[in-house]
Amino acid sequence: MLVWLTILMLPFQLQAADKKPDGKQHTSREELALQLASETGIKADVIRSIIAPATFRPQIIERMNRQWEAEPYLKYRPLFVKESMQEKGRAYLKENHKHFTAIENKYRVDSVIVAAILGIETKFGEIHGSRPVLDSLYTLSTGFPRRAKFFRQQLGAIIQISLQDHLKLDELKGSYAGAFGAIQFIPTSFRDYAVDEDGDGVRNVFDSKPDIIASVANYFREHGWQHGRPSAYWLPAGTKLTTEWRKQAKGKLEKWVTLAELRKTMPKLFDPIPLPWQDDDKVSIIEMQTKHGKQFALVHYNFQVIMRYNSSYNYAMAVTEIAAMLERKKFAVD
Repeated sequence: MLVWLTILMLPFQLQAADKKPDGKQHTSREELALQLASETGIKADVIRSIIAPATFRPQIIERMNRQWEAEPYLKYRPLFVKESMQEKGRAYLKENHKHFTAIENKYRVDSVIVAAILGIETKFGEIHGSRPVLDSLYTLSTGFPRRAKFFRQQLGAIIQISLQDHLKLDELKGSYAGAFGAIQFIPTSFRDYAVDEDGDGVRNVFDSKPDIIASVANYFREHGWQHGRPSAYWLPAGTKLTTEWRKQAKGKLEKWVTLAELRKTMPKLFDPIPLPWQDDDKVSIIEMQTKHGKQFALVHYNFQVIMRYNSSYNYAMAVTEIAAMLERKKFAVD
């Protein structure tokens, strides 16, 4: 009888799991505590006491459903690619030149890319976010079924971090998605990639410039960044691609070839691509909405690495264009 009831209930359970997030709490505090205890190995009583102060905030779910990354690049770009970003970026690089030089030599990640990330994420450490991270992750773990498992993993990770690294979770503030610090790492990224570069025994991604810069560089190194190589290059408006590549550019970033292969297929278009682009670069083509209408861009595999930080074409292109404002020799986009 129980088996049949389970089978009969399955369609309704699947419907509930697929239900569009609506700002309501779908998982109770007690259910969450038991899930976290099972997944982290931390005693349920400890979990209960840690999440007891957490507040469910529907506005966080609303914010998750209207992210700027979903807007056309035409609207997204002016938020970040602007003169003030260039001025602050150059000042930040100059102020921390010693750290950037040493860290670039050690991690083999270009300094201007790290600076561009810090510029977009927190205006070079000025704005870390004002939402309680515990509230954000509690809300998304219990009221955002589409990605509840992911955010429950983040909540479990930040609880473990708070216990092991003596991080004051009740005081920790960050973004609506639970990212924190000058580098806006989510908890699992902090756990796996943050580094103690200044050697004081603490991975301080809030105040320590060496820890901040090196943590971003370490993240990029671990995800395959190729030092000294470019990221993206806008193709002229009205560019004509082969049927295969036109279709590919409209889809996901999945097909990669060498630039030599593209030059063989479409020599008039790709032979003029200047240095530092080289024949053996691993590349693809994407399409974005710009002030020129729909426009294609040649992207290096480094572009995909930037997307590991934020899986958005908009984000990766903005990082590239800011890097280009700071250092055109490698990162010029036109």
